[in-house]
Formats: sequence, structure tokens, C-alpha cells
Amino acid sequence: MSAPRDTGAGAALLLRLRAALDAAPTPSDSPAGIAAAVLVPLFLQDGALHLLYTKRSETLPHHRGQVSFPGGRHVADADPTMLATALRETEEEIGVAQADVEVLGSLPPIHTLGSNFLISPFVGVFPHPYEFRPNPYEVSEIFSVPLAVLLDPATATEDDWTADDGRVLRVACYRYGRHMIWGATYAITTSLIELVQAMHAGA
Repeated sequence: MSAPRDTGAGAALLLRLRAALDAAPTPSDSPAGIAAAVLVPLFLQDGALHLLYTKRSETLPHHRGQVSFPGGRHVADADPTMLATALRETEEEIGVAQADVEVLGSLPPIHTLGSNFLISPFVGVFPHPYEFRPNPYEVSEIFSVPLAVLLDPATATEDDWTADDGRVLRVACYRYGRHMIWGATYAITTSLIELVQAMHAGA
């Protein structure tokens, strides 16, 4: 299923974003790490683009309780590509069917130092509204942020995060209501935001 047609500014931005992702250079070298992939999910609502996030369950072994994009570890026997991993994991985590995602392109991979994952992010758009089916073992919450909010410099800030060992870390993040977007998800979001800002600057 293709994303619904929309004649607003958000739909025009989607077309430009696809072109910008196609034109982005492929990274020449990436650090070693455990292969993983995520979907960076976009949808159109009332002519505006929104970015979808999940909050990870507190029972997960890695990054529990953190805001993330749907995705997970690459399974070589099951996934022919990293994109296949991102789409499979998205369907398993939040119930968005793979056929309902229109993939626009990929962003540079992100390496997580603590857990040693090398995450391949893929940007995709899906229809709105959508009936999600979150997996309670993996996902405790699904929420979205308007792209315009993330483009506002006031949304980017620094805040304290308490690590599993009790250390309080000062981290760069996006704040949206009670949600704190940091770590690899912050880095992937920033990569997308910088691309959109570059598009606007070159318009």
C-alpha cells in the first residue's frame, strides 16, 4: 500500500527528501559492530510531516526505557538485506506491514559505543492514520513529533540521563513534552534534520 496522496507542503518535502537521500554519498568506511537496522518512519498528517518514535520496554536487555526507532539486530538467515531487517523488525514491534512502507532512502550508519551496534537507518513513509499493534515485550509506547518541531533549534538541548549503573550523564537530546530523545536515536534524528536543513538552504 502506498502512502496517501497529499498536496500540502509535507508531500512536496517528501519528494525533495527522496531526491536528497538518493543523492547522498555512500559512506566509504564504517566501524565494525553488531549489524542492526532501524526504520525512520514518517507520515503525513494535515499536510505536515511527523516522525514516529517508540519507547523501548523496561524489560529489554539493551537500551531499555529509551526512545528509539523501530528496528533491531540483523539476522543473516532471515534477512537478505539490512533494509529487510528494518522492515521486518518494524512489523514485529509495532505492526506496520512491510507492504505499507514506502522506502525513501538511507541515512549514514550510526555506531553505538556502549553496546557496539552498527545501525543502518532507512527512511520510509507509511499511511496515516494507521492501526498499530505494538509488541508489549519490546515497546511500551508509540508517539510522534512534528518535523517542524524538530527543526526548531529550541527543541535541541542537553539533559541528564541516569545510566544503568547509576551514573548521571549529561547528553545532547531533543526534548518533546515528557520525552527525551538521545543516544543513537538522537544521532539518527539529527542526521535527518541536517539533511532537511540543507535542502531548505539550497532551495
